[in-house]
Amino acid sequence: MARFIRPSFSAPLWVARVAWVALALIPNAIAATLASHGRTAQLVFTLGAWALWALGTLAIFWLSPYSLSALRMVAPLAAAGLVGFVFASLSTYTDVALSDVAWSLVGVAVGVLALVCIFLPAFGLLHVQASAYGDEKRLLLRVPATQIAPIAVSYVVMAAFPVATLFAVSAEVWWLAALCLVPTVLIFRVVPKRLHRFSRRWLVVVPAGVVVHDELLLAETFMVRTTAVTRVELSATSGDALNLTGDIAGVRRHMVLVVQLREAEKLALSPYLAKMLGTLDALHVQSYAVAPTLAGHALAALTKPPATT
Repeated sequence: MARFIRPSFSAPLWVARVAWVALALIPNAIAATLASHGRTAQLVFTLGAWALWALGTLAIFWLSPYSLSALRMVAPLAAAGLVGFVFASLSTYTDVALSDVAWSLVGVAVGVLALVCIFLPAFGLLHVQASAYGDEKRLLLRVPATQIAPIAVSYVVMAAFPVATLFAVSAEVWWLAALCLVPTVLIFRVVPKRLHRFSRRWLVVVPAGVVVHDELLLAETFMVRTTAVTRVELSATSGDALNLTGDIAGVRRHMVLVVQLREAEKLALSPYLAKMLGTLDALHVQSYAVAPTLAGHALAALTKPPATT
C-alpha cells in the first residue's frame, strides 16, 4: 500500500528547484539576440525574463497552494520563452553553427524538465500539504477533462496580452502598448483567481472525518465524520456513487476513490455540476466518488485507523 508523502523531501520538487535555479546560470544567446533588436527591446525583455525567473524562484521555494498556482502559470511561459529565443537567434543570423546555440538548447531542455516536474502529482501534493494543519492530510484532486480546454484558452489569453505589451514597448509603439495594457490589467483581475481554484480542490483527511473541498463542483464544503464512513475503495468507475470527479461522460484512464457512508448525507452542488448531472443543487448521498491525483496515497490515508469503521 502507498505511503503518504511527507513534505520534507520529494525528487520532483528538488529536481524542479535545481533546474529552475540552473536557468539563471546556463549561458545563452538571449542577450546577443536582444541586442540586435535594439536597446529598448534588450532592456524590456531582459527585465521581463529576470522578473519571471525571480517570481518562479520565490514560488518554487515556498510551498503553498498559491505558489503551486503561480508556478503552473509561470513555468509554461518560461519554457515557451526559451524556445522562442532559440528560434529568434536562429532567424537573427544567416549563418549559425550548432555550437552557437548549444547552450540555448540546454537551457530549453532544463526549462522543460522543470516544467514537467512542476506538473507532476507528487509536486502538487507537497504544495497543498504544506498548508495543512496538524494531522490534516490534503490530497489534490485531478483536473476534470472537461476543464482542460477552458484552462488552456484562459491561460493563452492571459499570457498573450502582457507579451504583446512587452513587444509593443520594445518596439516603442506606445499607443499599442497602452492599448494592450488595459485588457492585461482586466484579465489579471479575473483569470489567475479562476485558475487558482484548481489548486484548491482537495480531499482532506483528518482524525475526525473526511472532507471534500471543491469550489468548482460544490457549493459548500462536504464534511462527514469518520464514524460515518463504512468503506473506501479504488474503482475504475464511479458506479452508483455520486460522481464528484467532474468527468461525467467517457471512460476514465485513472482510478477513482469511492467512499461509502453509513447513512445518506446532504451535499450541496455548484450550479455547474448540477447542470452537468441534470439534477437538483442539493442531494442526499450515501456514496460518492472523487479523483485524487495520487489515488493510492488517498486510499492509504483513508484506510489507516481510525479512518474507517
